Amino acid sequence: MKQLEVLKDRIEAERRVLDGLLERGSRVDEIYRQSLVVDNLIEQYIALAEGV
Repeated sequence: MKQLEVLKDRIEAERRVLDGLLERGSRVDEIYRQSLVVDNLIEQYIALAEGV
């Protein structure tokens, strides 16, 4: 369960980065790249939670 908590914290941190990019009106490619980071972390979280 410790790994899930670590991933959850990383997801939240990276989501805050994404939110900041959106608020500042950053370039689309930067926003897209950060959204991929968040998506990847979410995929890892789901896989770990499902025991894959």
